[in-house]
Amino acid sequence: MDKAHLYVFTGTSGSGRKTAAHRALHHMDVTHIPSYTDRPPRDMERPDRDYHYVGKERFDLLSKIGFFAEEVRIGRARYGLSRRDLEAAMRSDGSAYIIVNREGADVIRSLYGERAIRIFLYVAKRLVAERLEAKGLPFDVVDGYLSRYTEEVTYRKECEHVIENLNLNDTVAAIKDIVVSLREPHPTPG
Repeated sequence: MDKAHLYVFTGTSGSGRKTAAHRALHHMDVTHIPSYTDRPPRDMERPDRDYHYVGKERFDLLSKIGFFAEEVRIGRARYGLSRRDLEAAMRSDGSAYIIVNREGADVIRSLYGERAIRIFLYVAKRLVAERLEAKGLPFDVVDGYLSRYTEEVTYRKECEHVIENLNLNDTVAAIKDIVVSLREPHPTPG
């Protein structure tokens, strides 16, 4: 592999991008870089795997000192990726993955160019609602996700890979195929 890749999982909220990314890349020697957030953990989320939970004051401080390479606000919560973690991953001879929204994906693509591979996951809006409600999320959280759906789904046209996540096993296989194809040496013209 010439250079490390940064796999940028993005897509519609509730599309299963976090579950699919973790399952596909768990045993593939691709490091996950979790985002930092100032919101508390939700049920079933695991600190330092899903996010680094730091609280509002600590997030403010980290933001002020330039700790984040990118940060966004989604609803009442803020999310950011550590500049140091990203730079360490991109200097290594391995690869890493992140899970971000559209704004985060754009920032990362502008920072790392073609080394940042955007993988867009989506499902129909109706299925997003069903999945979020099945998780027991509060109505205002579900409503917030659904209100952003149309804006989020249009971003797929700008991404290098698009996967409709109807079946988790098929999605995991598609992600693994993408990673394997990028790891294979490409012949040099000759």
